[in-house]
Amino acid sequence: MKKLLGIFLATFMILTFYSTSTLASDNYYTVQTGDTLWAIASNNGMSIDYLMSVNKLQSENLKPGVKLLIKNSEGTEQPVKKSNSEVEQPVQTDDTETTQVYCIQEGDTLFKIAHQLGTTVERLKYVNNMSSDIIYVGNSLIVPTGNANVSRAGLPTSGNRIIAKAEEYLGTPYRYGGQGPGGFDCSGFAKYIYKQFGYDLPRTAASQFQNGTTVAREDMVPGDLVFFSCGRGGIDHVGIYSGSNRFIHSSSPRSGGVIYSSLTEGYYAKCFVGAKRCLR
Repeated sequence: MKKLLGIFLATFMILTFYSTSTLASDNYYTVQTGDTLWAIASNNGMSIDYLMSVNKLQSENLKPGVKLLIKNSEGTEQPVKKSNSEVEQPVQTDDTETTQVYCIQEGDTLFKIAHQLGTTVERLKYVNNMSSDIIYVGNSLIVPTGNANVSRAGLPTSGNRIIAKAEEYLGTPYRYGGQGPGGFDCSGFAKYIYKQFGYDLPRTAASQFQNGTTVAREDMVPGDLVFFSCGRGGIDHVGIYSGSNRFIHSSSPRSGGVIYSSLTEGYYAKCFVGAKRCLR
């Protein structure tokens, strides 16, 4: 009898330890070769900014084998989910734009919502007065739906459309000389995106810098091209400004191809040269 009781207790302890270990390990993801922050964040229903914040990452470069926290270890409860109706009645906010209200669902990200509803992440953040990409199930978002020539921020709608198109290629691999859609280098990406809207940009970053109108940093709007001198040979990198000091570009093979980066932090903050507006 004692022997059976001992076996039962040992089995119980093993099962308890396994269950606890599995739960703890479920909170983490081990980085695999070829992973990008965007892909990991998207697959786990969170933003890149949040993923970097909770893991205290200083850059978007990832090393295989590193464990990333992908769940809230504090156990904070999310707001209760609202009704199954995802989109409520349209709301008129001003004379130039109509909006609708979207109820955030399980698995949603700002990128997913923007892509499905025909807007951009930056525009969603602007109209909802958001400072980060973190969203909560059950909360509502105001989604701009109007076809006005000018957005609420006074920015050309064509610029927002360019960013929305560019976001469709987040995670596309970097390819030297690539002009898409399966792979891009930096200038190939800018050229490809602009071409979708009838603009024929030159092939290289240096030649693109010779086009358009020079724009002061404080006057930049979504859709403007931002240029960098990362080496010693003049202009050698280009991206598309999206607002809030961020830009989207095909960075490098190590960085994950098409990603968002900041103009005020890290590598690109040091080599920023200026901006040009090519949109009519």
